[in-house]
Amino acid sequence: MLKLSHPEYFLPTVHALEPGKVLSSGTTEPQLIRGVCVQTGKKSDYVVKYIRAQRMSPEASGRELIAALIARELDFNVPEPVIINISDEFVELMRGKDNFQVASNSLGFNFGNEYKTGYYPVLKDQPLNESMILKLANLYALDIFISNADRRMEKPNFLTNGDDILVFDHELAFGFALELSFLRNREPWLIRDTDRVWINDNFCYNRMRGNQFDFSTFTNKFSSINDLFWNKLETILPAEWLNEQFFTIKTYLNTLIGEADLFSTELNRILL
Repeated sequence: MLKLSHPEYFLPTVHALEPGKVLSSGTTEPQLIRGVCVQTGKKSDYVVKYIRAQRMSPEASGRELIAALIARELDFNVPEPVIINISDEFVELMRGKDNFQVASNSLGFNFGNEYKTGYYPVLKDQPLNESMILKLANLYALDIFISNADRRMEKPNFLTNGDDILVFDHELAFGFALELSFLRNREPWLIRDTDRVWINDNFCYNRMRGNQFDFSTFTNKFSSINDLFWNKLETILPAEWLNEQFFTIKTYLNTLIGEADLFSTELNRILL
């Protein structure tokens, strides 16, 4: 899968064709659908998170897309993010079925991703090999980087096939953007005591705590989150999703990236 920084990358736009089952595992009640990609003409299965579902909005949809593209840029395995167009014709096919009302209120662009199979949950106390430990250590670092409070012990929001992990569900990422500006961390490379409340419930943090890691491989990849990345991201975000939140996220993360070495130290400090 191409990263946003690749010259040939495009954000797929998908027309929803056929509704499938509602995936009841999520608060946002994501739904499996069949759709066709406008750019390629290829039909495939996707998961849509309706923009008017519980906990979703244009801002939440924007956070999903921004987080997915950042994670891919940092070499995480993320389902291909797409924009799914919900039409009146599609909604009519859902009449009398689950999610009809929320879909009918979500005409137009919605966040979605490709549907991937062959991945399974990691159990709370499941033994991990060295490769998996390193992957979860980097996932812990990603969650702190994007202030993602929604990878909890009871709902880790990642799956594994034994060799790799698949990460998803980031509508609550960039929690700093939801804070009043005067309460926002002025030194985002430092982890505040107030942030420890959600970090203490982070699945990866709990599996990694008590250990120390070399996070330089992770932070060295920050160089790809640059002006080219942000400028291209700004051009592909749906207009309704491009608002003050985008620029808050951009400014905050750029400030953190400027102190990447100190951030690495902080990641280890709170693991002790």
